[in-house]
Amino acid sequence: MARTAGTLVVVIVAIALLGPTATGVGFGGFEQQSVDADVVVMTADVEPDGTADWTVAYRLRLDDDNATQAFEDLQADIQANPSAYTDRFESRMQSTAGVAENATGREMAIENVTVSAREETFGQTYGVITYRFQWTNFAAVSGDRIEIGDALSGLFLDSETSLTVQWPSDYRSNSVAPQPDERGNASVTWRGQQQFGENEPRVVTSPPSGDGGNSPLIAGFLALVGIAAAAYVLKRYGVLGGGEPAEPPTSMVESDDATAGQPTAGTDAAAGEPPAELLSNEEQVLQLLESNGGRLKQQQVAGDLDWTDAKTSQVIGGLRDEDKVETFRIGRENVVTLPDTDVTGGGSDEGNGTDSGDETQ
Repeated sequence: MARTAGTLVVVIVAIALLGPTATGVGFGGFEQQSVDADVVVMTADVEPDGTADWTVAYRLRLDDDNATQAFEDLQADIQANPSAYTDRFESRMQSTAGVAENATGREMAIENVTVSAREETFGQTYGVITYRFQWTNFAAVSGDRIEIGDALSGLFLDSETSLTVQWPSDYRSNSVAPQPDERGNASVTWRGQQQFGENEPRVVTSPPSGDGGNSPLIAGFLALVGIAAAAYVLKRYGVLGGGEPAEPPTSMVESDDATAGQPTAGTDAAAGEPPAELLSNEEQVLQLLESNGGRLKQQQVAGDLDWTDAKTSQVIGGLRDEDKVETFRIGRENVVTLPDTDVTGGGSDEGNGTDSGDETQ
């Protein structure tokens, strides 16, 4: 699809103000207008004080020379005069925050707006226009409890857009509505097309509640167990007690005819890989992908590792947040790939898949 620099400039007007709902309750949000972006990724990283660091990224597929040249012209213009883009963006976002402020009763502001343009690879090459800004008092805070989403009530996501909400890694989610498409250790993602309800999206999160005062007792018990175990080992092998050292277990002793440094045949080490039980969940997923050409359906990952769907989704979500894997959809199924894996070789996959990459789409 050929593009000109003029059509790409339309990206800067993709943020608009939404008015009140049918019930008369005002709210702030985003509305995706007709822009030339193939993917729009919105991410809100919420801090304990309720301020959110926002990223809104517009990905434009650079699938021919015309599209690449148009993006390079736009990139040069943004670098030469970024304020022409950030001023207009900030003005629209201040209006959006003003509506949310009236609806929630919290004083809000949009600060530190920046824009950048660069090429990135998510299975294929994209030109990415990224706006970053801080939205103060975006979330409601009560004590150490964070309630996220009232500033976005009734938000509409079109089919090219995703919304990811992140919270502090030492917090846990107490409730999420509606059901997200992806869930990470400290994040949830919704993909369009989706119309949120009047009280959606919503995420309530807080620090773990603790052990009701039993933590010191538990810690003391575990310490005693550790000391007893250490004393047993030291005594068994002659370090304590003054006796002759006991012989180590047979499994720890090489036979006389074993070749030094040679692993026993049939073990994972013989194949150049550590035993599966010594790998973390994340390492097991990466190893499975590497042994299958860098690409697998998420359901197959769950089956091969004998995991539940929930555990598989959580582990893959964490890997994606760390940019170690990328995900996209083929029909109703999620596909997991290693970064830079060619996802166009499957023919129909390109037509049905939706890139998610670092910023889930």
